Amino acid sequence: MSSPLFLLLSVVAQIAPTPVEMGASVAPLVDRVKGSVVTIQSTKVIPRVVNEDPAMQYFRERFGLGQAPMRKETQRGLGSGFVVSKAGIILTNNHVVAGADEVWVQLPDERRFEARVVGSDPSTDVAVVKLNHPPGDLRPVQIGNSEQVRVGDYVLAIGNPLGLGQTVTMGIVSAKNRMLGGRITQYEDFIQTDAAINQGNSGGPLFNFKGEVIGINSAILNPAIAMNVGFAIPINLARQIAEQIQRSGNVARGYLGVGTEDMTPEKAARLGVASGAGALVNVVNPGSPAASAGLRSNDIITDVSGRRIESSAALSQVVQSRAPKEVVEVGFLRGGRRNVVKVTLDENSTLTGAHMLGMQLLPLTATEAAELGMQGLKVVSVDQRSPVSGSLQAGDVLTHVVFGQQAGSVTTALLKQLEQRVARGLGGQIVIVRDGYQLILTLR
Repeated sequence: MSSPLFLLLSVVAQIAPTPVEMGASVAPLVDRVKGSVVTIQSTKVIPRVVNEDPAMQYFRERFGLGQAPMRKETQRGLGSGFVVSKAGIILTNNHVVAGADEVWVQLPDERRFEARVVGSDPSTDVAVVKLNHPPGDLRPVQIGNSEQVRVGDYVLAIGNPLGLGQTVTMGIVSAKNRMLGGRITQYEDFIQTDAAINQGNSGGPLFNFKGEVIGINSAILNPAIAMNVGFAIPINLARQIAEQIQRSGNVARGYLGVGTEDMTPEKAARLGVASGAGALVNVVNPGSPAASAGLRSNDIITDVSGRRIESSAALSQVVQSRAPKEVVEVGFLRGGRRNVVKVTLDENSTLTGAHMLGMQLLPLTATEAAELGMQGLKVVSVDQRSPVSGSLQAGDVLTHVVFGQQAGSVTTALLKQLEQRVARGLGGQIVIVRDGYQLILTLR
C-alpha cells in the first residue's frame, strides 16, 4: 500500500555515477534536483522581561503590583526544506519552524507562499510544513533509502546558508549511525558528512549521486573547533516520523521495557561469553513487552530485526525508531547460546510527551533537572492558536500550576484540569522559568 506522503517507486538497483563518470561535473545532477529545494522563513513573537528601575521593582514586589513588565520581540528564522508532494508538503527541521507564528516558503524561482506547520517532532528535529495554496508546478524530490548508504558515498547538500541564496556543496558520507550523547537531539542516529553545512542549510536535503534524498541536513559541530563535520537525519527515519505526523498529528515510539548497559571485556568474562558488542540487560520491567517475551537480566541483546546492536544507546535508538505494536525479532545471548524471540513493542510515552494547552511538553531529563535545580516540564513547541501563544516559548520550563483551590508542582494531570478550566472560560496561573527568571503566566 503506497504512503499518503511519499510515492515509493520500485527501481532496478544501480550504482551511482562518480564525478569522473559524470564528465567531471555534477551540474546535470544539480540541475535535476535543485528545483525541489526551498527556503523557509519563520517569524515568532517572543515576550521578554523589561529591565526596570530597582526602586520600581522593589515597590512592585513589596506591594504585589503584578508581574514584571514585558515587551514583545519579533524573532526571524531562516532555513531550508524540500518538496515531497505536489500537494505542497515540505520536510524541514523542527528547529527551523519551532514556535513560529508565521511561515513563508520561497521556491527557487523566488515565488513566496504562506505555509503552516502540520506538526513536528523535537526528539528527532523533523517537521512537516504545508503550503496553504500550493502551485501546480511543484517538483517533489525522489526519496532514497538511507539504509543502503555506505561510508564513502558521494553526496550533495543544497540549501540557503547564511541567507546567501541557494548553494550547493559536495562531499562524502563520513560515518553512519552517529550518536552524540544527546547534544543535538534526544533521538540520534545521524549520517555524518563533510559536505559543507552552515546556518540556513538546516532542513535542506542531502542527495546521493542518483538524485535521491538520503538525509535532512540538521546540525554541525562548533566550527571554531571542527571544520566540515555535519550531520543529517536519515531519510528513512524522517519519512517514518513525517508519515506519523501526517496521519495522527503526533509521533509514537516503540518501547521494549529493559534497562541495559554497554558490554565490556570484564563483563563478558564474568558471564563466560566471548568479548563483543551488545547491550547487557540489567532490568526487565514487569508487564513490559520484554517480560512477556521472556527476556531476563544478564541476557546480551545483539541484534533487533537484523540491525546489529553495538551498545546500550544503539538498542534504545533502534527500538524507538519502531512503531508501537510492531513485531520485532530480538537476538540475544544467554549462557553463551544465541536465542531469538519475537516481541510486540508497546508505546514509549516518556518520549511521546504530552500535548496540553496547545503546547508539546517533555519531562526534564535527569541532567537538565540537576543543572536547573528543579523538576518540571519543558516546552518544546507552542501552537500559534494556543491560549499561551505569544506568552510561552520553546525552552520555557513549567514548574507549578495554580487554579481555584489547587496549587502544586506541575503534572500533566493538573495541566489537563487547567486546560478544561480555560475551555470553560475560567482561569489559572502557570509558574515558568525562563533564562533563570521565574515568571507567572495568568490565563483568563
